[in-house]
Amino acid sequence: MEVIDVCIARSFWGNNSFSYVFSPSRGASGGILLLWDLDAIIVNSSHIFANFTIIEAIWASSGLPVMFLVIYAPQGAECKRILWDNLLQIINSFQGECVLMGDFNEVHDETERFGTIFNSSTARSFNNFIEQADLSDVSMGGPRYTWSDKWGSKFSKLDRFLISHGILEAFPHLTSMVLEKYIPDHRHILLSEYRVDYGPIPFRIFFSWFNLEGFDDVVRSSWSQDQNLISVSHPWVKFKKKLQLLKSNIRIWNSTTRVKMVSK
Repeated sequence: MEVIDVCIARSFWGNNSFSYVFSPSRGASGGILLLWDLDAIIVNSSHIFANFTIIEAIWASSGLPVMFLVIYAPQGAECKRILWDNLLQIINSFQGECVLMGDFNEVHDETERFGTIFNSSTARSFNNFIEQADLSDVSMGGPRYTWSDKWGSKFSKLDRFLISHGILEAFPHLTSMVLEKYIPDHRHILLSEYRVDYGPIPFRIFFSWFNLEGFDDVVRSSWSQDQNLISVSHPWVKFKKKLQLLKSNIRIWNSTTRVKMVSK
């Protein structure tokens, strides 16, 4: 679309707690629409270019300065090299973290293409940009490719998330997913933080302990101690308490063994 008004933007968002900027479509090339939650980030400035749109913001919950860049890379090799150079200058001049997302129209290597010609020169230029900008490519779950032609004979991974290391430190449980494909030739990609709590770790064990004298005896004697578990009838509760006792005995054995080894 050449013009996106607030009504069109709201149709994507669903409520009024948002703001947006857009880069209009140019000929056969689609435009860029960037929306954000007013309660989540505080935007200081926005910049619109032909192939990318930028907002410089502060993450409200942590005060982390973040620059979001939405990319729609051109097709030509030389145009892409110019784009990587421009993005590198912008990223290096920003005092904060960066999140890049969108259609990069490029792949890392030939495994990210099927049925299309792989250009090692443009891929090398893309990889050099990522390395020089000190960015990390967020691994994606779901389908392997994000783009396919309408006949289903050509596939490429053109869409991705590139983030700076500070984003990983602030959000260590970031994951991304390639979603289902509908009418467009590109699949949607989703970046989210998903934390799985598997509960407390029963104990930590090192493989080197198995080669030390006395470790087998500690485990065997600890596991056979049932005098304090006579009143426990539930098998899982008994198993848990056995692990707790084993952990305590291993800690005592490890402390004693370490003192002996140091003295040697």
